[in-house]
Amino acid sequence: MVKIRMEGTAEECQQAAPRLAELFDVVSVSGAYPNRGRSRLVRVYVEIRLAGQRHLDQDEAVVRRPRATIHRAGRELPPP
Repeated sequence: MVKIRMEGTAEECQQAAPRLAELFDVVSVSGAYPNRGRSRLVRVYVEIRLAGQRHLDQDEAVVRRPRATIHRAGRELPPP
């Protein structure tokens, strides 16, 4: 199981969770936890299961492929 922490406005996190379910087997989604201080952002924790990979036909997989480049610590992550 993989745990993901989303951070954004409550509305953004609420919209993102169902989108993750389109790609992964979502096991649980926590409630929104407010960030510290005067921030208007919240944190939401999502658990996904990778073992039960979904089978998509080739055309559907191309349409759903993410088009964003993910960066971490100044380096681009390798493709999935």
